[in-house]
Amino acid sequence: MWGLLACGWLWAAPVLAAPADGAISIGSITINPMANNRRAVILQGKAKDVSGYQGEDSYGRSLCGQGFMLEDETGSLDVLYLIRCQANETPQLVGEGERVVVHATIDVSPDKVKNKEGKELLFKAMATKIIREK
Repeated sequence: MWGLLACGWLWAAPVLAAPADGAISIGSITINPMANNRRAVILQGKAKDVSGYQGEDSYGRSLCGQGFMLEDETGSLDVLYLIRCQANETPQLVGEGERVVVHATIDVSPDKVKNKEGKELLFKAMATKIIREK
């Protein structure tokens, strides 16, 4: 279970596009996550361990989305993509092994969010836009 998040509402839709200009390596984030806290970034890599999320925020409003591990040649980083959704609706944006470009904000916070293995996510990328690579 991903747990509840105290975050702004993110609206985005996946589109097909060429690889992103200005993408940075995941290793440049993971080497010092606190220095990158609240930084807007563009990341590029392959989605692994993709799972759906459905829950509620602290006000009881529906949240849905996906969580996945984004991996490039320098490392890997947990990514969460959450939106407000209609009941029983879970957007399936990213497929297992799919190459994507992720626009996100790095979040280093003690909000007790856990991945599907139960490991606490001390830092993560909160996606605002996901683009499938051609």
